[in-house]
Amino acid sequence: MPEFFNVRSPSQAFDDLRPHISAITERETIPATSALGRVIADEIHSPEDLPTFPKSTMDGFSVRARDTFGASETLPAMLEVVADIPTGTGPDAALNVGEAAVAYTGGALAHNADAVVMIERTQPADESSIEVLRPVAPGENVIQVGEDVHTGDALFSPGHTIRPQDIGGLLALGITDVPVLRKPRVAIVSTGDELVAPDTSPPPGKIRDINTYTIAARVVQCGAEPVIIGLAPDEYEPQLQAARDGIRTADALIFS
Repeated sequence: MPEFFNVRSPSQAFDDLRPHISAITERETIPATSALGRVIADEIHSPEDLPTFPKSTMDGFSVRARDTFGASETLPAMLEVVADIPTGTGPDAALNVGEAAVAYTGGALAHNADAVVMIERTQPADESSIEVLRPVAPGENVIQVGEDVHTGDALFSPGHTIRPQDIGGLLALGITDVPVLRKPRVAIVSTGDELVAPDTSPPPGKIRDINTYTIAARVVQCGAEPVIIGLAPDEYEPQLQAARDGIRTADALIFS
């Protein structure tokens, strides 16, 4: 039958298929922790600022920046340490003129503090005081409220494929569920009188079917859901029925 030799290139085949392909619009909401590789269905906005509190980027001391102006190694600024604010706790002290509080990387600043002096830029003066050897500007070594994300900021647009770092960003904002498009379903039919199931010991002349499962793995890798229809012999009617079953249950059909 000469028509079997009328082959088409992949690009020609895609051109033939495109007019018959429509976008999937069915949506579902799934846990963000399971959303890797899924496609966002609706625009997602931030429900809060990130960070929610001013936090230090260095180990050192939270200070009022103006209390350090003019400080140098030869004429340091003397500050009294009035609090220690461990990472993971909220500030329980407010700074007055000439005061500082111990700060840790990722931790909160004392109330009224607007900068952090790196510990390397200080030295002990006595048991409760430090000398600041270099001035800091307001905001120095501090991540401000909302510096990463502001409340209401658009995070992801429809059509965005979720990456590992996106999951972290969503969870950092308390977004634990996300709206996504349904996965495309791809039906797979392997044909051939010589095929038997992989868990079968093939008799002479038969071989195990590997195409079904190789293609299914590739379908999963592409972000779709495989629908295994099964094996079809080299006969028109069984193959036609397998094709009908595949089209009825899936968005696309692969014959092998």
